[in-house]
Amino acid sequence: MINTNDSSTLIVIGTGILLLMGVGLVIFVAYYQQQQLRRDLEQQKAMQELKDEMQRQMLESALEVQEVERIRIAKDLHDEVGAMLSVTKMSFNQLLRKLDNAEDLAVMGKQTRELLEQSIGQVRRISKELVPSTLEEFGLILSIDEFIQKVHLASTTSFTFSHEGISEKERFDKKIELTIYRLIQELVNNALKHSEATEITLTLAKNNNKIIFNFTDDGKGFDFAAIRNDPKSGLGLRNMESRLSVINGTIEVKSTVGQGTKTTIEIPI
Repeated sequence: MINTNDSSTLIVIGTGILLLMGVGLVIFVAYYQQQQLRRDLEQQKAMQELKDEMQRQMLESALEVQEVERIRIAKDLHDEVGAMLSVTKMSFNQLLRKLDNAEDLAVMGKQTRELLEQSIGQVRRISKELVPSTLEEFGLILSIDEFIQKVHLASTTSFTFSHEGISEKERFDKKIELTIYRLIQELVNNALKHSEATEITLTLAKNNNKIIFNFTDDGKGFDFAAIRNDPKSGLGLRNMESRLSVINGTIEVKSTVGQGTKTTIEIPI
C-alpha cells in the first residue's frame, strides 16, 4: 500500500521537475531567440557595411573616371584645339602683312587676330583648370594660393589664405590633395556666384593626424535646412559630401541669412 505522504511528495517533486523543465525551456527559447536576433543584427550590419563599401568603391571609381576624362579633355584642348588656333593665328599674321595697304581689311584682320589670341588664352585657361598642373608639381598650398590669386584678379572679393602646421612643400595622398582642391574651387565659385561676399577667408591646418579646412565668407548667407533638402540647390553640397566620403572626410556647414557662411571640413591622414 502506497503511503499518502509519499504520493504527495512524489507529486510535488514531479511538479517541481516539470516547472524547472518549463522554466529551462523558456530560458532556452529566450536565449536562442536572443542569439538569433544578435546573429541577424550582425548579419544586417555586415551587409550594410558591404553595401556602404561597394557604394564607396563605385563613387571612387566614378571620380577617378571623371578625373581621367578631365585629363583627356584638357589634352585635346591643348594639343588639338590650341594647336589649330595657333596655326590660324600664324596664317592671319601672314595675311595681315599682305593687307598693310588695304586699311579697312587690315583693321578687320587685326580685330580677328585679337579674337584668336583671346580664344587661345581661354583654351589654355580651361585646360589648366581641368588639370591643375600646379597641384601635381608643387603641392596643395601653392596650388591653392595660385587659384586664389587668379580669382582675386577677376573679382572684387578680398581673399585671405593661411596654413598652420603645413609647409609649402609638404605633400599628402593624391586623392586628399585633389579632393581639397576641388572642394575649394566649388566653395569659392558658390560664394562668388550666390553669396555676394566681399571677404573670403580660407584656413588649412594639420592637427592630430587630420587636415582641418575652414572656409568663411561674409556674404548674405542662406537657410541651410531648406537648401540641403532642395534637389537642385543642394546638389553642390551633396557632391562635396560624396567626394569626402571616398576619403572618410566630413563637412559641416553653418549659415544664417544675412550673417555669412562657415564651412568646416575634416579629413583623416
